[in-house]
Amino acid sequence: MPDHEVSLASKKRILLIGILFIILCMALLARLFFIQIIKNKEYSKKAVQQRLMSISLGADRGNIYDRNFIPFTGREIHKYIIVYPAYIQDRNTTISIISKLSGLSRDAAAKKINSNADALEFLYENRDDELLSFIESGKLKGVIAIEKSQRYSAGSIGRHVIGYISKSDRKGEMGIEKSMNNYLSAVTGKSIIAVVDSSKNIIPGLGFRKVEASSQGINYGIKLTMDYHIQNIVEEIMDKNDVNGAIVVMDIKTGDILAMASHPDYEQDNIQKYINSNGEELINKAIWPYDLGSVFKIVVAAAAIESGKIDLDQKYICEGSITVGNSVINCSTHKSHENREITIDEAFALSCNTTFVKIGLELGADPILNMAKKLGLGEKQCYEILEEKAGYIPNSQEEGIGNISIGQGKIQVTPLQVTAMMASIANNGIRYDARLIDELINEDGGTVKKIDKGNPRIVLSPTTAYRLKRMLRDVTVFGTGKQANIEGLGGSSGKTGTAETGMENGKIIHGWFTGFIPSNEPRYAITVFINNGRSGGSSAAPIFKQVGENILTNIKR
Repeated sequence: MPDHEVSLASKKRILLIGILFIILCMALLARLFFIQIIKNKEYSKKAVQQRLMSISLGADRGNIYDRNFIPFTGREIHKYIIVYPAYIQDRNTTISIISKLSGLSRDAAAKKINSNADALEFLYENRDDELLSFIESGKLKGVIAIEKSQRYSAGSIGRHVIGYISKSDRKGEMGIEKSMNNYLSAVTGKSIIAVVDSSKNIIPGLGFRKVEASSQGINYGIKLTMDYHIQNIVEEIMDKNDVNGAIVVMDIKTGDILAMASHPDYEQDNIQKYINSNGEELINKAIWPYDLGSVFKIVVAAAAIESGKIDLDQKYICEGSITVGNSVINCSTHKSHENREITIDEAFALSCNTTFVKIGLELGADPILNMAKKLGLGEKQCYEILEEKAGYIPNSQEEGIGNISIGQGKIQVTPLQVTAMMASIANNGIRYDARLIDELINEDGGTVKKIDKGNPRIVLSPTTAYRLKRMLRDVTVFGTGKQANIEGLGGSSGKTGTAETGMENGKIIHGWFTGFIPSNEPRYAITVFINNGRSGGSSAAPIFKQVGENILTNIKR
């Protein structure tokens, strides 16, 4: 082959090789561009994940606070020992130390540590600062000490309002925890991250770190209208007097629920204990319907005053009993006013059944029952607690005028409803919706959403409200509620109630006292309900006095 032909073939081969080289370089550059630019985040994440071992500490929840940002939840910090079995280097020493710190037997600690769990949690029960310092120094491989906020504590208050969460899925099961679960559970979770090498050995100097997972939204907390200090006053008095019942305190100017307590109480972290109990620990009696008794005479008196049909100066004589249809209604307070004439005002103070039946007969059932509904009885007051019951106000065909006039029969109301009614009277006939939630807040305490207070409504004329307030004051000065009278702090006003309810094993007699303080410048409406208290004047009225005196003495507003 001629030399010029060989030279031409060589040049073609060199050109082809050059083109192939360029193509390969371009492919390599394209691949590098794809990896480093387009897939950078994905591959970086995978690379980091190969060096990190993450153990979840469980999802946190937003805290629940009182009106002044005092927390009802997350009040205690406990120390826990976290053990990662895969990273333990000295198993015998680890088991021994965990046994001493947790209070578990050595066998029990060994059984847990030798399980297949990725991570184990031990509560630091037996204080030993030397052993704890040893763990915190990082010398015991695979073991760290952390602090965790406890959702509930042994000394927590407001439990029936706050409610509880299930241990399995940490969802709210009662109270605010349930009704506001979607907001409270939006908080980010926390994890412990271990930085390890390819052999899963912890890299010296990096160790364990506590991190928060990224959140898709706002971390909500709930600010209630309740006052932590008033709630504490109420619960201490209930504990001291072994009260089985409920107490509600409301701000009459706003409808804000300041305290709501129900006893007997329950342990929020040990719900299983009460599932088969007959003690009604899980029932919030403040929002549960009960027979009302003579407190309903407030409704009858309001209807009588508003109607204009009743001569308010008329005098009545109590014969000790009165027959209505086939029923005989007795007056249990007859001896306090027998053989003399009394007005509606005195009959109210002395809780005379016969006089109020006579007034009821003059009025008729419908004006009384309509007034009850106007004052909020028989309807839910606070939709922020899903367990609330509406109670029941019968119609005139269901219940006789005798029972209606004295609050017996089918009439059932909740302590919260009674408190809201009393607040409307104390507030000169102006009614506000009951409020329990004030704001949704962020993790810094800033307002995310303010809950609307609703529009006030006039439910009684100022004249009617004024007369009722004077009548309610007479109850504590010389009537059936003298044990609720507060001296020297502006006085107290209210009404007793003793309600019989038929039961299979005899009668249950509930005790009530509802009123407001101080009498001269009302600020707080308070209702005390005593389950089977026998008499409102002797069981509920003294508790009302203790609550009222403590609030007026210790709460500055």
